[in-house]
Amino acid sequence: MKRLSVTVKTLVACALIFGASSCSNNDAKPEAEASTATETKAAPALNIRYIVADSVIGAYTLAQQLMEEQQRELNKLQQWHESKQRELQGLANNINQKQQNNVYLTQASMQEDVNNLQKKSEEAERYFTTQQQRLAIAGEQMQRRLNDSINNFILDYNAVHGYDAILLSEAGVYFKPELNISAEVIEGLNARFAAANPGTSK
Repeated sequence: MKRLSVTVKTLVACALIFGASSCSNNDAKPEAEASTATETKAAPALNIRYIVADSVIGAYTLAQQLMEEQQRELNKLQQWHESKQRELQGLANNINQKQQNNVYLTQASMQEDVNNLQKKSEEAERYFTTQQQRLAIAGEQMQRRLNDSINNFILDYNAVHGYDAILLSEAGVYFKPELNISAEVIEGLNARFAAANPGTSK
């Protein structure tokens, strides 16, 4: 989008320059005026296409596999967290029951169990936080890998087709549907991934 914006601004600036030149040379020959008018009409049209990011990500085999892998990791961590919460709750209930039944002969013995529960709780919290951070970093790495893969393909794709710009649909309010090359990009991405990873694509 930035490239398009700069190009449009340049074209407008050129039109203004040509207009100013025409106004400041009213005494010039008619042939010169005709030449200037021709130049102002010579601004080339931009050859632009666009892709829908959600569609590309949703149908790209690599993206599907990476997101499924990340979801499995998230599910495993959630299951561990729920299991650990049940375990800690069981220890807390046991302490309460022993206290109600006067099992503890001294305050020190009860405090030992309480300290043990607190230690296990803190260890669980640290582990859970560490794993959340690990998954967050993995998610960022996954996003960079996808971005690099898609961007590299787009560069190769455009080297063949020679468009002036390939934009994301989110970069504008409206694009003609016939300018959408998402299907071609998806097909090309999956073909490249399948060739590089035989037997792993869906």
